[in-house]
Amino acid sequence: MTTAQQILQFLPIIIALGGLFLAFYIFTKKKRKETLVCPLDSNCDAVVHSRYSTFLGIPLEVMGMFYFAFIFLFFLAALFLPGLNLGYFMFIPPIMTLGAFLFSIYLVMVQMLLIKEWCAWCLVSTVLCVTEFVLILKISPLNIKSLFMVIFNI
Repeated sequence: MTTAQQILQFLPIIIALGGLFLAFYIFTKKKRKETLVCPLDSNCDAVVHSRYSTFLGIPLEVMGMFYFAFIFLFFLAALFLPGLNLGYFMFIPPIMTLGAFLFSIYLVMVQMLLIKEWCAWCLVSTVLCVTEFVLILKISPLNIKSLFMVIFNI
């Protein structure tokens, strides 16, 4: 295995860990009722406290923590259990990251069109989701066509 391949194996873990810390940061700030400072000179609090900050009654930052923790643990376990990269298990990360990618794009549209405010922390989370999705497609034995064939049972 080349050095580049070894780095590609660790990148999903690092990205997921960053996303986990970011979601936990937002969660902690909201729980303590502290203001989120927005480096974009926008109003992060307007976004993270909006009516769009929950999905099916679950706060988005909690969903983010579970998502990033799952991806982190899956790829960490895959380092020690190579069988997680085989069979039906190999479909889990691409499908999950595709869902997170699409949901993140939806949330960016909500910020732009409905809330009309930007949250820099949310945008960083979106970048992490998009990067994770692209990276996992790169290292996965699946390609985008086979992924959609599995999802839509084509």
